[in-house]
Amino acid sequence: MSTLKLSYVALVARDVASVCRFMTEGLGLTQTDLRVQGIDVPFFGIGNAAIGIFDVANGLTLDEAMYPGVHHLGLATDDPSATASDLGLVVAEQGTGPDKSAFVRIDSAQTCGIRTRLVQPIGLNGRSGRVERIDHLGIASDNIAAVRDMFVGQIGCPLESTETDIELCQVTESFVSDKYGAVYHTRAPEILGGLHGVFINVGDCDLEVMQDYDTDMTPLEDLGHADGNTKGDQSAIAKFVAKRGPGLVHVAFVTRDIDGLLASLSHEGWRMIDSTGRPGGRGSRIGFVHPSNFGGGLLMHFVEPRVD
Repeated sequence: MSTLKLSYVALVARDVASVCRFMTEGLGLTQTDLRVQGIDVPFFGIGNAAIGIFDVANGLTLDEAMYPGVHHLGLATDDPSATASDLGLVVAEQGTGPDKSAFVRIDSAQTCGIRTRLVQPIGLNGRSGRVERIDHLGIASDNIAAVRDMFVGQIGCPLESTETDIELCQVTESFVSDKYGAVYHTRAPEILGGLHGVFINVGDCDLEVMQDYDTDMTPLEDLGHADGNTKGDQSAIAKFVAKRGPGLVHVAFVTRDIDGLLASLSHEGWRMIDSTGRPGGRGSRIGFVHPSNFGGGLLMHFVEPRVD
C-alpha cells in the first residue's frame, strides 16, 4: 500500500490578499512565505499538510493553464523521480517547487485530469481553534472508475469509502369523494438528480471524486444559486466538467462547530453561501463560503464530521 500523503494543495486566486486575510483573520492560520521560481508565495499549514495561494496574474506558470480555483495537489515523497518510476507514472515535467523542494509533474491525462505532483515534503503543518485540517479536495470526474483504478489500484492510496447521493421526488395522488371517501395512490419515486462519490485517502485528508449519477442529464443550475440539494450539486459537477474538463473543484476544511463558524464569519463581514450547516457526504454537515470573497472562482467549504 502506498505511503503517499498530501504535502500541499495549490490554489490560484484573483485576489491573493483577500484569501490570505481569510486564512489568517477568518480561520486563524499562520502564513509562511515560501520561494517558488523566485517569487514569494504565501503558504498556510493546516493539519499535516499546507495550502499555497498563487496569484493568477503574476505570470508564475505552475504548469498547465491557470485560472482561479484549485490548481494541483502535491503528494509527499523523498525521491519524486524514483517514486514516479516505481509506480509506473508518466512524468511530464520535473523541477524545483516551494522552498527549493524537488518535484515531478505527472501527466494529467494519466491521472484523469487531476493535476498531481510528487514533491519532496515542505514540512508545514498547523491548526487553529476554527479549523483542524483539510477534510477533502473535491474532484469533478467523468470516469470515476478510472480515477479509482489510478489512485487506488496503481498509486496505492487507500480507498476510504464510496457513496451514491440521489434526490428523489415522491408523488402521491388523492381521489376524494363525498360518497365513497378518500383513496391515496403513491407513484414510484422519480430520480431528479444524483452523484456517485469515491473517497480516497491521502494522509489526514481525502480526495472526494464526484461523477453525475446520470451523465446524460443536462446541467440545470449555476453553483452560486444552487440551494444545496443533490440536483444542484450534480449540475455544478456537470458544468465544471463541460467547461474545464475533469479536475480539482474545491477544498474543504474540518470544523467541530459549523453553525458557529458560519455565523462568526458572516458577522465578521465574509459572505457565505450557507448560513447554517446542511447535510453532506458521509453523514456530515457542510457549509460553503461564497467565491466573491476572493474575486470569484475559488470555492471553499467547511465540514462538520459525523460523530458516532
